[in-house]
Amino acid sequence: MTTTTAGRATVDAPGGTRTTTLTAGPRAAAPLRRYVEHVMGMPISLALRGRHTGDSPAAAAWAATLAVLRDADRVFSTYRADSVISRLGRGEIALADCPPEVAEVLALGEAAERDSGGAFAVRRAGVLDPSGVVKGWAAERAAVHLAALPDTDFCLSAGGDITCRTLDPSDRPWRIGVEDPHDPGRLIAVIPVHTGAVATSGTAHRDAHLVDARTGRAPTGVASVTVIGPSLTAVDVDATAAYALGPAAVGWLRTRPHSALVVHTDGTTTVVDASADR
Repeated sequence: MTTTTAGRATVDAPGGTRTTTLTAGPRAAAPLRRYVEHVMGMPISLALRGRHTGDSPAAAAWAATLAVLRDADRVFSTYRADSVISRLGRGEIALADCPPEVAEVLALGEAAERDSGGAFAVRRAGVLDPSGVVKGWAAERAAVHLAALPDTDFCLSAGGDITCRTLDPSDRPWRIGVEDPHDPGRLIAVIPVHTGAVATSGTAHRDAHLVDARTGRAPTGVASVTVIGPSLTAVDVDATAAYALGPAAVGWLRTRPHSALVVHTDGTTTVVDASADR
């Protein structure tokens, strides 16, 4: 089912404009601990609740999470002249000389380019830039260390793109707030997620560079796209691709396996419910 409304949207979907964790939710008596660092040029925040929140296993898992993200930055940052991706883009090294994760990320980008009809691309005007894949992919890889914590729920945010887990499905979900791209101080939606991922693409914050790769121009008609699904890698790529498609975003998202919220430039919103649209 796809619905279009004016004003605030409430998205009860399973589980740029930015998303934020509103509350821990489930266990009123469970301890909650928050951590924040700055990695990959963006804030990385973590909420833990349950058995391990402020003890040594929690600290070790947080340190390992950050180490994965820092390693991804060393490999994929387009702002570092010495990164692997920068050297590959300049032709100084071949793909065979790169760590295997480079081929993995580029393959994801190539698949997204095919699926989006070229609106999404990791290479534009001869410049190699897989940033539209890397953030969600790196955060999902990093969250493996958090998932290894026994009896512990987590919610990890990488620049506002979120992956979270709730071990007991009868508990209340994490509540993920989505900023209004026209007024970032206001929430346009609250998305409940037990276990899954939420990613948003738009131009409200760092994503002003997002363009339709077919034209090299910023898309029109859409202010932000939020996608909800099991994998942060997948929803991050789909949010970016849908945003790049502009007016075609809603129709394209209806062919994808995820739920989504599209905020249009006129302030209206469209909810794509994957469970009803298939």
